[in-house]
Amino acid sequence: MLNRDVFQTPPEQYRLANQGVAKISVPPALDGMETLRSELSTFVCDGAYAQGLAKILNAYLAAVGRGGSAPAVWISGFFGSGKSHLASMLAALWTNLTFEDGATAEGLIQHIPDEVKSLLKELRIAAQRMGGVLAAGDTLGHGPSDPAEATLNIILRAVGLPTDLRAAKVAFWLADLGILDDVRGALGATFDRDIRAFMLSPRFSDAVLKAKPELAADARTLSQLLKAQFPEPPPVTVDTLETMVRDALMLGRKEIPLTLIVLDEVQQFIRQDPALTLKIQTITERLSGRFDGRVLLVGTGQQALSDVKDLQKLLDRFPVQIALGEADVDSVIRKTVLRKKPETESSISTMLKTNAGEISRHLRGSKLAHTVHDDPEAVLDWPLLPSRRRVWERILRELDRTGLGGTLRGQLRTTLDAAKTYAPKPLGTAVPVDFLYSRFADEAFNAGLLPAETRNRIESLRGGEGD
Repeated sequence: MLNRDVFQTPPEQYRLANQGVAKISVPPALDGMETLRSELSTFVCDGAYAQGLAKILNAYLAAVGRGGSAPAVWISGFFGSGKSHLASMLAALWTNLTFEDGATAEGLIQHIPDEVKSLLKELRIAAQRMGGVLAAGDTLGHGPSDPAEATLNIILRAVGLPTDLRAAKVAFWLADLGILDDVRGALGATFDRDIRAFMLSPRFSDAVLKAKPELAADARTLSQLLKAQFPEPPPVTVDTLETMVRDALMLGRKEIPLTLIVLDEVQQFIRQDPALTLKIQTITERLSGRFDGRVLLVGTGQQALSDVKDLQKLLDRFPVQIALGEADVDSVIRKTVLRKKPETESSISTMLKTNAGEISRHLRGSKLAHTVHDDPEAVLDWPLLPSRRRVWERILRELDRTGLGGTLRGQLRTTLDAAKTYAPKPLGTAVPVDFLYSRFADEAFNAGLLPAETRNRIESLRGGEGD
């Protein structure tokens, strides 16, 4: 029997959405729908992930529509722990995203606990009373460097408006005139481009004048009118953000919908910068407190807010905190890339018992050594041994602190690559610890984390005789 024979899905056939690293993009672009569908289909909704969803929805539903604030949420965890994935799944479930074939986010997830199902049903009922639902989200740092402008861009994109501030104001003007949909329909796929060039685009002027001829005698007059009415705007302030978010959420609606806003990787974005931290605080206060409790803000970071001095300033602004750890990642890995055929588990167990003496000697005397408590998980972890997996976790966590964690594409990707490499080997051939070295050595060397002398010595030994 080979290692590949024990897997539910042979490792070489297993496909990881986004290479095992979730990326927040809400609403998703057309080319991202298939990836999101795959993520939903493989989402392990139990443990801390199910508890996190329940905690978030409970806190929000207890506050929404009561005239107060919606408690903001902070999801923390080291690189690869699934914090972005959890936020992405929350966003898809928030609107119960529907795919072209009629499949829904809620329907694609194989198992949703009853408590989470009940809370999602309650959210849908509340949405029917309060103007529907809307979800917006992206990773901070991929756009503008100012957090207020970056947040505004995320929300404008979610409601189908151009992220350019000046063009967005023109769109709001068109909406006030009652012709935004007409102009958008006339311009079609080029709407975003044409409205950004509103003073120079003949197509834009023609579409506006066709929808409302009395605005100007001709395209040139309209262009001059728009130039005078919409000068180049100043930088986005938190006050501007609040005003434009309200306008965006009310666009085409009679009231503000139940709105989820996800700001991914907030901690990396602020970089312990006191000024950025203060601005994130203010943005959180405004979005959570000025919209009748209908706007739920979710931020993510690699550490809990109480762990880092600068992050502690945000502690009171994010009262709902979800912390993901190694156990949560292990559960996902065991139920996805390492999932075994039930009928092969006895063969793995017998093999491990036969080699129990050798396995127990690994790392003896350290906290990472194999113990009897590992036995139930050893079959699930195969072809990784529990003691070696703990070494990996320590290394990955340390690399995460240095900023190198992102190059490893998460534990799911690394584990799948290891399973693929050792799938053709006979059952009993475990993944060695130094497989991880082959994954990060080049990046660590280029980042100055691995001295040249050490690297050369390792490469010399690896290229020599077995002894």
